[in-house]
Amino acid sequence: MLINNTKFQIIKNKKLKYIVIFIFIILLIIFALEEIIEPQGFVKPDYEKVDITKILSKNDLTEEDYKILLYQTGLGKPAINELLKNEESGIKDIIEFQENFFEDKNVLCEKIGIVTSQESLVNDDGKYEYGFDLAPYENGYVLLTKATHSLGWRHGHAAIVADKENDITLEAVILGENTQLQNINKWRVYPSFMMLKLKDTSQETLNEIAKFSNKNMYDLPYGLVVGLLNSKNPNSVDLTSTQCSHLVWYPFKQFGYDIDSDGSWLVTPKDIANSDLFEIVQIYGVDPEEIWP
Repeated sequence: MLINNTKFQIIKNKKLKYIVIFIFIILLIIFALEEIIEPQGFVKPDYEKVDITKILSKNDLTEEDYKILLYQTGLGKPAINELLKNEESGIKDIIEFQENFFEDKNVLCEKIGIVTSQESLVNDDGKYEYGFDLAPYENGYVLLTKATHSLGWRHGHAAIVADKENDITLEAVILGENTQLQNINKWRVYPSFMMLKLKDTSQETLNEIAKFSNKNMYDLPYGLVVGLLNSKNPNSVDLTSTQCSHLVWYPFKQFGYDIDSDGSWLVTPKDIANSDLFEIVQIYGVDPEEIWP
């Protein structure tokens, strides 16, 4: 009987040792993944800053001009055109965007949840600071960042401009809180930023999408696994929960625009960033060649 108990204890100890080793390996993998994705939080241009004044002085810009300006300033065609409407300050403002686009920044990564971390721009004293100005925006524009990540997965965050006049976005911010209205300036603290708008779409339509968002997506509980079952069903507005990218995807789908680029059961900020339905208004801290690989 004593021998059997001893064997049982040995087997039990071995199982416990294997469990501990397995947990250690998992934690090691997660730590390695976090270290790998950390540099993706802010991407500074690795190419030369050039003089763009001659381009900006043209009466008509070519597509190649717009591409150069995107790579030099982070501003897409809609933003360039809007800023150049101001003959007194437009060129100066765009050059200021260029100067800021090439600046070095301090990035702080800190925990905002049990397994979730978020990166922010900070000054030399470690205090949060706005890192860039926002390009002109309108209702229905989409905002994305890569700044949040969990367990080695850089899932990011998404929002929609809900009230341009009052600088308000609608967002599903964090698990445990209902969707809420936020001041858009919070996005200037993120070290990576994308502002997108639907291609070839009237502002009237974008206003309607924003209006739908305010009416149907506000004050909903955060749903971590929205999309696993039928929550991604676009045929009903009887929603019980949402998450940040689902909150953005759902209103567009109601108006016939499926901005989920891979069409899977779960829409993510990366899926939205890679949708062909959008054009860039502004990027910051990401690679213009491929804003979310």
